[in-house]
Amino acid sequence: MNRLSHISVLAAAVSLVLSGNVYAGGQIEAAGNITPASVVEQTDPQDPMQAQIISFEGKAVPDYVKVADGSTVAVTDRRAVNGEQSLVWQWQPDAPLTLDTEFRYYTPKEAYQAYGRQSSTVFSVWIYNEKPSEGELEFQFGSAANSRFTMKLDFTGWRSPGLAFHRDMQGMPASTLKGLTITPKGMTEGGELYIDRVMVSIDDIRYQWSDDVVTTRITVPEVDYGLPEILPDVTAEELAAVGTIKQELLDYYVGDMKASKKALDAIRKEYRTYGLSKENGIINGVHIVTKKQLTIYQKAHLSPDDKARVKAYVDLRKFSELMEKIARVWHVTDDPVVRAEMRDKYILMSEHLLDQGFQHGSSLVATHHWGYGTRSWYSSVLLMEQSLKDAGLLEPIHSALLWYSREFKERGFDMEVGPKSSDMDYYNTLARAHMIMLLLEPDEQQRVALMHKFGKFISGNMAQTPAGYADGFRPDGTAFRHKGNYPGYSFAAFNSAAHVAYLLRGTPYELSEPARQYLKKVMLAARVYSNPNPGVGTNGRRPFFGISLNKIADGYRWLALAGTEQGTADTDLAQAYLRISGDDPQRFAGEFGQLVMPEAHPQGAYSFNYAAMGIHRYDDKMVTMKGWNRYVWSSEIYNNANRYGRYQSHGSVQIQKWGDEKEYGFSQEGWDWNRMPGATTIHLPWELLDAPRKHTTMLTNNVRFNGSTELEGRYGAFGFTLENPDRWPAFIDPSFRAKKSVFSFDNRLVLVGSNIANSRSEYSTETTLFQYGLTDKTQSLIINGEAVTAFPFSTELEPGDWLIDGMGNGYYVAKGGSIEVRRQHQESRDNITKEPTFGNMVSAWINHGNAPSGAEYEYMIMLDATPEKMQALAASMVSAEEKPYQVLRKDGTAHIVHDRQSGVTGYTAYQFVRTSDKWIRAISTSSVVMAKEQDGILSLSVANPDLNMEKNTLSREVPVAITLKGRWRPAEADERIAVKHKGSKTVVTFRCKDGLPIQTRLQKI
Repeated sequence: MNRLSHISVLAAAVSLVLSGNVYAGGQIEAAGNITPASVVEQTDPQDPMQAQIISFEGKAVPDYVKVADGSTVAVTDRRAVNGEQSLVWQWQPDAPLTLDTEFRYYTPKEAYQAYGRQSSTVFSVWIYNEKPSEGELEFQFGSAANSRFTMKLDFTGWRSPGLAFHRDMQGMPASTLKGLTITPKGMTEGGELYIDRVMVSIDDIRYQWSDDVVTTRITVPEVDYGLPEILPDVTAEELAAVGTIKQELLDYYVGDMKASKKALDAIRKEYRTYGLSKENGIINGVHIVTKKQLTIYQKAHLSPDDKARVKAYVDLRKFSELMEKIARVWHVTDDPVVRAEMRDKYILMSEHLLDQGFQHGSSLVATHHWGYGTRSWYSSVLLMEQSLKDAGLLEPIHSALLWYSREFKERGFDMEVGPKSSDMDYYNTLARAHMIMLLLEPDEQQRVALMHKFGKFISGNMAQTPAGYADGFRPDGTAFRHKGNYPGYSFAAFNSAAHVAYLLRGTPYELSEPARQYLKKVMLAARVYSNPNPGVGTNGRRPFFGISLNKIADGYRWLALAGTEQGTADTDLAQAYLRISGDDPQRFAGEFGQLVMPEAHPQGAYSFNYAAMGIHRYDDKMVTMKGWNRYVWSSEIYNNANRYGRYQSHGSVQIQKWGDEKEYGFSQEGWDWNRMPGATTIHLPWELLDAPRKHTTMLTNNVRFNGSTELEGRYGAFGFTLENPDRWPAFIDPSFRAKKSVFSFDNRLVLVGSNIANSRSEYSTETTLFQYGLTDKTQSLIINGEAVTAFPFSTELEPGDWLIDGMGNGYYVAKGGSIEVRRQHQESRDNITKEPTFGNMVSAWINHGNAPSGAEYEYMIMLDATPEKMQALAASMVSAEEKPYQVLRKDGTAHIVHDRQSGVTGYTAYQFVRTSDKWIRAISTSSVVMAKEQDGILSLSVANPDLNMEKNTLSREVPVAITLKGRWRPAEADERIAVKHKGSKTVVTFRCKDGLPIQTRLQKI
């Protein structure tokens, strides 16, 4: 294995750094008014989720702590991680320390029932060692037949082993474990250890990891760059390119930092709160943990005393972000005194992290989701490279960061393209950090070889389409995370990936053209389904979270500058950047090599069936039509996020104008989560709409349909079958069914629904026309030509009435139940905390009644409505001959709508269907089809939303056969279609794959 972290010198380096950390006598028993020692019993013994914690905050050693003759034990304020004190134990070989108290053990089944997910009863403890030794500690719970494990002592600083009783220890745990004995083994001389925060708690079964001091059943292998033993000589060009990349990264992280008095005061103020000090080599300060390390405490269930102590911990993310700010000031200040101050602060913070146990070989139970909380640590190391090297800290910190990056071994850091390597979290949080690790490699041959491997890896990674539901890019332009298209993750990943492409541009390590083109594809797709915010139906567990193209505008510029194969800036991306950012084109003429003007807003229809989504754009408006099926989840619901988001994708049809969504009333304050625009829902009380389980809910079903197609990039069709699973019938009605379609023609949408049914007789079923908050931009509401200004206001309309909402969208309801309209002060619930929220809202919906059977609706939306246009529309709807569209079919088999103005017919076929249409006689299977005949040419668009893939497979072909009236031949050759004549009919078979629409033109024979 070729490793670059030089582990062979790590122990010596850390020992040197912490060499002053030896016991030097002094106050052992803390003075002052201190609360008594915590008892290791749950204050609520009926709550298995309440951690059983021993702290050592009393004036004296708890009476249940005993040591053998020759050993001593005392409380001390010299070191602590939990509160102000720990237990200091001067031990002798084979002389045990005993905690004569009881711990409650819960079986995996009991833990699951309490936590709602696969869980374990876990023991963890904090141990501080000042002098490494070859021996180990043996931990024994209860009798000799109960649980036991050993912990090595070859380390310096704090460590926190964490082991699942039932899985990682020897012996058989009893429901009550009577006592804990810790015995030093395998040593001839005594020593000293500090012990703090002894805990038994319930934790996720996945997160008790082996490290250099304890062995569990879960081993996370270290990063292995896999370089050959003999490396080629480096060239001046390769070294120069590495230097350029490094300098550009340095410039990026320094950014526009100023060493102003305000910035310095803020740094000093925050730094003081951490209470860092180093005296006689002993480092003290606030306890640092990653956010995910707190999971094991189950904070919501802690006793008040324990909760107060845990609240005092500081998140590594916050701590390392201050390190980055200090490093940035160090780079920009001209004041030598300030520079020395920043360096000293940074070095002490670095030593504190090592002392806290953030060292190579230390799992600290488990440090998962590593990238989010630590990216600033990596960047600060790049900024402070020389200062760390001078202090002897660069090596141990570089080694520690590589060790903790092992969580991303298969997800990027090994630099091998595989099923897990397109991880969005890797791009978002650690791709640049990875580059930093490579650029800080001291050996120049290895540094250059690593950068070559990195460039090839990123190229292969970006160019691949991963199988199944793995993270990565998809052929329709979507990007997967958490088994679905997820802008909340992918947008940040795009930005970082584009920056990587930019940094490597024009160097021997630059990305391949296929990689840049695939990244370009998904980024240009993102600017189609965002305006600049994506629709709520696409936002997973982060509704109204401010996900926006505005936040990643630089990514479009970076990727544009990464260039084309010809080495010039990419004009498409440059134009997209200028529209999104709103920047002056003249400013970037030099950078882009020419004057590039902003693009216009994308227009027309787009299909994204990896998201069960159709997009229609007209003028500055974007319509998001969103469904779900066996491949695409309805929404991501956590017990602490998006609790009420069940209806995000229930055939929703959200219309957004260009601009911040909050300016147009899309905000959770007062938002009725039952009324997602366009969705058909059962209007439930909050307790029934709430998350149906304690952890993640991502509804899927067995429907292979649900998706969209587009014709000529201008017209679109979207079909949705609603089927609920039967897993949580008390919350989610398994009898709830519906068929829904949307057909889009320029400025017009035709929406039809049928077969709406459920058995919830106590609650009404609704199809929402619109919902938004009242803002400066959404005050207008017009009903049948009359402006509504009253507040509050409510009315009931009937089919044949029309409205214009506050964004200029007109609604004419042709069929359905009564139409309810409200302008009112509305109470809702926060999607995270469940606390009440309030807002002034406007909404309208079709009321299908309680427990409907076979309910339907039909309405039209005009995207550029005026009272005059809506009056004319209403007049035309009276006559079948003048009606702007025809509903040719609307039942459980198919919805077919013909638009008279464009001559386009749209079909959502839910199964095999025979038709009596002018052109199509039959559609062989569930699919979305559009047809248009002009001048003897029949244009057809066919998409089968059935992705036909499994967890570990790519999408496979799912043919659709269209039987046409008459004899037709292809106007152009296309290997994706096959044409066969059967008498006076023509069968055109479309080889559909990836949910992508196939468009063809046919000539009459």
